[in-house]
Amino acid sequence: MERIAAAVVLVGVLGACGGGGDGKKSEPEPARVKGTVLGQAFDPVDGTALVLSPETCVFQDVLQASATAILVGFGTFENMCQVAQQTKACGGKANGTTVNLLVLNASAVGAATAVQPGTYPVTTAQPDVTKPFTVATAFVAKTDGACADSASAVEATGGTVTLDRTGPDRVTGSASVTFSDGSSVSGAFDVPVCGFSIDVCSGLGAGCDSPTCVP
Repeated sequence: MERIAAAVVLVGVLGACGGGGDGKKSEPEPARVKGTVLGQAFDPVDGTALVLSPETCVFQDVLQASATAILVGFGTFENMCQVAQQTKACGGKANGTTVNLLVLNASAVGAATAVQPGTYPVTTAQPDVTKPFTVATAFVAKTDGACADSASAVEATGGTVTLDRTGPDRVTGSASVTFSDGSSVSGAFDVPVCGFSIDVCSGLGAGCDSPTCVP
C-alpha cells in the first residue's frame, strides 16, 4: 500500500512529569515510546490517541474502501490537542518532531469494523484488498519554522504495534518500529484520547490543500 498521507498531526495533552526535591513523592513518568529519530535522541514530552470515525476513502489512488483507524502520536512539543483543534488535522507545529503510529481497518466489500486490541505487524507488503484488511505503520515528521517536513521520505520498515486497550478515554499498548533511515522507537504507551472528532479520510490528509502552521 502506498504510504498513507503523513500530513496527519496526532495531538493530545498529557500531564507533566512530577518533580522531586521537595519531599513529595514523584509522579511516575508517562508511558511513551522513545528511541533515536533522524540521528537524534527522541524523548517526547507529549502524546495522545486519535480515533478516526468511519468513512469511505480512496487507497492506492483507485480503491474505494470503508475505513476506520486509531492513531497514537508522540511529539517534542506540548498541547498537541490544541494544535489539532487549530489546524483541524490539516497542518502541524513548527520546529517539532513527531512519531505517529497508525492501525487502520479497511474493507472494499462492506463496512470496516472498529480497530480492536491486538498485536499488528508493521510491514511494507501490499495487503490483499479484495477482502477486509488491517494496516499497521508509523510516520516520522520533523518540521522547520515554516512547518516544512524534512523527514517525508522516511518510512516504517518493520516491527509491531500492540494495542492493549482502546477505550473512549485512553489508549494503551506498546510498539517497536524501525524506519528506512535507521531510526527506531520502542516502549509502552498510555495516552489520553484527544477530544477532537474527524473522519478517517480527513484525518489521513484527504483534502488538506492549505495546511495551517502553528508557531
